[in-house]
Order: sequence, then C-alpha cells, then structure tokens
Amino acid sequence: MQQGAQMDQDKSAADHWQFSLAVYTRDGVAEHCLTLQHTLGLDVNVLLLMLWAARRWGNAPTAEQIADADSEICAWRREIVIPLRQLRTRLKSGPAPAPDAMTDVLRQDIKRLELDAERMQQEVLAQWVKEQTQAIPGAAHGGTVQQMMVMSQVRDDAWSDPATQKNASAPQRSSVALADTAENARQLAVLEQTAVRVVAHYEAQYDGPAYGQAAIVEGGAAGLAADEHTADPWVALQHAHQVVLAAVAVFASA
Repeated sequence: MQQGAQMDQDKSAADHWQFSLAVYTRDGVAEHCLTLQHTLGLDVNVLLLMLWAARRWGNAPTAEQIADADSEICAWRREIVIPLRQLRTRLKSGPAPAPDAMTDVLRQDIKRLELDAERMQQEVLAQWVKEQTQAIPGAAHGGTVQQMMVMSQVRDDAWSDPATQKNASAPQRSSVALADTAENARQLAVLEQTAVRVVAHYEAQYDGPAYGQAAIVEGGAAGLAADEHTADPWVALQHAHQVVLAAVAVFASA
C-alpha cells in the first residue's frame, strides 16, 4: 500500500511538472509569468498548480485553499528559490569578474539548482493537491470531475465509431457540438476564476511590508524601475489571463 501511494504521489507530481513546463514554454507565456513575478511577487508555481488543481477538481480553489497551498512553500521560496534567482540574475551584469565566460558557467549551474528547487516546490504542491482531493467529498470536487471524464470518454468513444457518425442526424451532431462548447466555456470560467483568486491573494501579500520588499528586491535584480512595482490589478489580470489561455491550450492538446 505504501509503495502504491508513493507511485501515485510521484505520478501526480510528474503530471503537474509536465503541465507546468508545457504552459510555461508556450509562446509569450514566460514574459507574462515574469511580469507577474517581478511586479506582484506572484509565485508562478502556485498559479500553475492552482490551474492544474482546478482542472482536476472541476471547480476553482477557494481563497483559503490558495493561501494554504502558498503557506506550504513560502519559506522554501523565500529562503531558497528567491536567493538562487537573485544570484543568477545578478551574475548577468556583475560584480567583477562577471559577466564573462567563467562566471557564465557558474550562472548556468545556479540556474540548474534554481530549477531543481522549483521542482521540489512543485512536488510539495502536487502532494497538497492530492491531500485536498482526498479530503473533499467526491460530489464536491473529484467525484464530479471523474464523472465528467467518464461521460466524456464514453461520448468520444461512441462518436469515433464510423457507424455512429453515419447514423447521427444533423440535430444530434449540433447537440454534441453545443454541449462541447458549453463545457469548454464552463472550464474556461473555472480557470479564469482561479487566476483571479491567485492574483488577489498575492495582491494582499504585496501590500504587506515584508513580502512587498521581497518583490521589490527581486524586481530590482531583474532591472525593473521602482515605479514598475506599482500593483495594477487590471494589468496583473491581463497577464494572468494569457497564462490561462495557454493552460487551456495545453489541456486541449492532452
């Protein structure tokens, strides 16, 4: 039983990691994520984790759940991930002898350590999602999603049968298309609501002196001017919306 539980945890973390990489590497997404990170102090890993969880649950995580997930990794982020990121960023321009070929090798090593640290962070977050899923009654989150997935698979299997396609009337085909459109719209709304809640969480954190200062220090290392740290919720939501659209594309291609 313990071995099976460990395998489930490993698969859950791997699924989330692959999803995060797929979203982050889509055109333009990295820039949107970095803007959220530098100007709002938003942890991109938490945003991606919450989008992933929302898809699994069929509902947007609550504000309390987002805060709880963030609390699981905030110390690791503050004491490990951010210092590594600041070192890597600083070495792009100095101090002497940086930047040169020798210090660039060091910077690449630090970048690998930073990536490893972020993956460890995501493994903790993936385990958090698993625990939340088990703690929530099936009808509220997981059960609903599983039912939707089963019904969707049955429909897809039936629709892929040539005989079904041949015998289906035009109204039947239109009905299936309309149902797909409605479900896609509902899923998009859930992901958008999730992104809004994540942005709101970090806006509240940004107002605090400790977290706000950390964002300013990190942004300064990235070369952002002081006035670029003003948290405009509409601008932040626009960047988060682009991440949501990338997540939708990744889910659709899975």
